[in-house]
Amino acid sequence: MRLTFLNKRVVLSFVGFLFGTVSALQAQSLEKKSRPYDTRLKNVQEILKQGKIGPGVDSLDAILADYPKADDIYFTKAILFAQMRNQDGAIDAIKAALEIEPKPEYLSFAIDAFKSKNDADSALIYLDKLIDLDDNNTASLKRERMMLLFNGGHKDAALEYFYKTKEIESASDTLDMVGSVLLNDAGNHKAVIDLLKPWADKGTKLAQVYGQLAQAYNLSKNSKLALEYINKGIQTSEEDFLYFDLADLYRFDKKIKLSFDALKKGFQSKKIDFGDKNRIIMTLLGPKSPYTNAQLLELANILVEVHPRIAESHMAKGQVLWLNEDKTAAQSSLAVAVTMNPYQIDAWRMLMSLDMDKGEFDQAIAHGGEALHYVANNPTILYFTSMAYLMKKDTENSRKFMEAALNNAQDETPFLQANIYGGLGDIYNTLKMYKESDAAYMEAIRLDSTNVTAMNNLAYYLSLRKERLDEATKYAAMATAMQPNNGTFEDTYAWVLFADGKYEDALVWIQKALKNTNPQTAVLLEHYGDILVKLGKTTEAVKQWNLALEKGMDSEESKQKLKKKIETKSYVE
Repeated sequence: MRLTFLNKRVVLSFVGFLFGTVSALQAQSLEKKSRPYDTRLKNVQEILKQGKIGPGVDSLDAILADYPKADDIYFTKAILFAQMRNQDGAIDAIKAALEIEPKPEYLSFAIDAFKSKNDADSALIYLDKLIDLDDNNTASLKRERMMLLFNGGHKDAALEYFYKTKEIESASDTLDMVGSVLLNDAGNHKAVIDLLKPWADKGTKLAQVYGQLAQAYNLSKNSKLALEYINKGIQTSEEDFLYFDLADLYRFDKKIKLSFDALKKGFQSKKIDFGDKNRIIMTLLGPKSPYTNAQLLELANILVEVHPRIAESHMAKGQVLWLNEDKTAAQSSLAVAVTMNPYQIDAWRMLMSLDMDKGEFDQAIAHGGEALHYVANNPTILYFTSMAYLMKKDTENSRKFMEAALNNAQDETPFLQANIYGGLGDIYNTLKMYKESDAAYMEAIRLDSTNVTAMNNLAYYLSLRKERLDEATKYAAMATAMQPNNGTFEDTYAWVLFADGKYEDALVWIQKALKNTNPQTAVLLEHYGDILVKLGKTTEAVKQWNLALEKGMDSEESKQKLKKKIETKSYVE
């Protein structure tokens, strides 16, 4: 079993650096060479000191409008975006700086920026350029190259590069530690022990040596020595991130309390980077977390306490609070996150989703408008604003925002594009634009073959119109196969079969839907009655219709139609 916390932590950066934007501006102001925009740059520095990020970016853009070849301004802008966790903005800015002049510090920044997006192949391109420019850090850059090859999926090439480097470089614990990452992944744990045990026994200060050695022992079924070396590493190196490795080892031995106690020590440390803690808590939000929701909330509270000025810490707490069904508190945490960093799209997305989950559609729309002030035309924000309008039954505004989302989604992932087309399908169907609705659903399915919602909705609306029932049956069957025990999808499949006159088959699926839906809806109960009456089970059908009537219908027209079914004891179109 791989050590979850350990392996991610050992992705090394020997060349990366991110320093404060204000400090960067101060450093630039000390340069001997005067520039025509120096005074304006000092004004930006004052703006940023006041925490006015948006105006600071606008001021940098104004300088660039007058001095488009000012590579240092692009670099400053890249640093600013990186501090705001706006990875795409940082990458665009550093690329612009590099096009003007490929300075080593720009290349280093680009490497870290692409690594932060887990784009190792792009990072490798810039690392190779840096190696060509920098003769002084060859050993460290080579180690960095091994890890980038490894993280980019080129594992054999990474291992080959390690052995070639080892032949020509002096022996070092750092090089052997990087090699051990590759060897542990390849399953050669004995080779790792042979490489690292001598360094650990000598008392090296390099903490990752102990972590990788512990992993090798643990995967060799020797948990006693794994724990021994982790504890030695904590004492010898005084690196707190080894507490995460200790937590993993205890978890592996099913000693959950000891595991959680070690994890807490890591979260309480101010020496450990926020990103490592945030990655761990995001992993633990999954359905297979070994810790309770209360324990996750304790970790989230520690995260906010230790890193109060990082928006993502409040985002993490918001997610944990939502998981704990404390939705109002979750909204508060997410609101803090977007206030601290209004360019954080994921925080806005979660906040708007939570608004809608609570039925606060006007609030979601207001948050969407506020977000678009900072990230104009962002397709994700446009999509969620549209969905809020749709839930409010304001179809025209919903259509306007969803079409705007589509018009700005050319460079987005197929997943987001598919969701936008699926939303358009819902909107066009409501507007009785059936041809456009069907086409939108089909495009959503083409872009994302796992988009079960688009399959379900297309199947259902085709069945209501009694059109292309073979196609409707195919998509309904696919949706239920991909997401079993989903009562809504099973109801759709039953209704498609009903529309096609296959009442016995429809009965099987409506009964599955009833079993998997809690609470049962009026529409589901009405469908059940419709199927029963077609099978000659009139008394039972009327009973289900009456239950549906008690639940309450969504419109007066539907209510009157249901009453007519009960009165006539027959199906009414």
